[in-house]
Amino acid sequence: MKWTLFFLACLKIVPVSATVRSVSNYPSTLAQFNTIQGAIDASSNGDSIYVHGSPNDYAGFSLINKKLVILGPGFAPNVQVTFVARVAIGSSTINGAQAKKSEIQGLVFISDINITSPVPDSLRFIRNNIAGTLSIGTSAATIRGFTFQGNFFSNRVNGLPTATFENFLFENNIFRSNDYAILDFFNAVNVLFNHNLWFANASTDQNIIYNTRQVLFTNNIFINRQFNANAPLTQCTFINNLTFSCDINTPWTFNGNIDGGGNVANMDPQMVDQAAVNNGTASYLSNFTISTGPANNSGSDGKDLGLLFDTTGSLNWTNSRNSRMPSMVSMNITNPVIGAGGTLNVTLEARKND
Repeated sequence: MKWTLFFLACLKIVPVSATVRSVSNYPSTLAQFNTIQGAIDASSNGDSIYVHGSPNDYAGFSLINKKLVILGPGFAPNVQVTFVARVAIGSSTINGAQAKKSEIQGLVFISDINITSPVPDSLRFIRNNIAGTLSIGTSAATIRGFTFQGNFFSNRVNGLPTATFENFLFENNIFRSNDYAILDFFNAVNVLFNHNLWFANASTDQNIIYNTRQVLFTNNIFINRQFNANAPLTQCTFINNLTFSCDINTPWTFNGNIDGGGNVANMDPQMVDQAAVNNGTASYLSNFTISTGPANNSGSDGKDLGLLFDTTGSLNWTNSRNSRMPSMVSMNITNPVIGAGGTLNVTLEARKND
């Protein structure tokens, strides 16, 4: 039987010389491996691993001294089959200098992630739901070039007070933890938090950021979070941020922090689902767009404060629920009845997820 396949959208994601391996622990989905670890062990530098969504949880994995791209379907994929890839059985570990520039994308981490010595540089975490604790660093190490974009954090990001964090970017993420959100980024060099949304249950009594110094905050929205003046959040620069119902609505005025201008204190940002954000019940699928009010077009870049909804490129929170892999949205068999030796024509329509 001959098959004619028409792909209306496609996305080149790996170099021609790289190998793509597939993982599924769901019997109805065909794949080469049933564990993420098995695919990692079989992979070489530059390879990619696609983890299928499944109703079954995946075990944690160890990525050691290999530069890999590990991709899941997204944390709430907008497709007909909405299974996610949940890593929930045991923690995951990443280490080794040769793991530099590895990327983790589109997974749901219920268990912890530990990035340990020797810590690789330039890791990228894109569009993940990270519900476990993410711990980065080892004593006296200098850790460079991490990027976090489009993630939903509901637990801590732990640094180490004896490590140095250099050239880190946190952009277009939600920090929803009822505990500390950021901890122990004390020795920070060029660490930027840009266009993030920080909120929590209105009754939370935890500091939002603890033991952190010389970090730059631009274009963020902070709601119902504590900046407790006794917590060592020091020498940080705030530019074009907005606070609302925080314990201290002017965090740029204490502990040697710097008011870089454009900051808005204790004003309702007027997101579409603002009420849900205020009481801490908003989810990653809530509508965080802004059409009016003090956050509208008030960023240092002329964009809205808080999450980005760019019309071009990948920095659009509406798309963050999906993997950047293309997804099939329809399949049409145009001639379902054929004779022996005939040609079955199948039209597949895929959608590129920016």
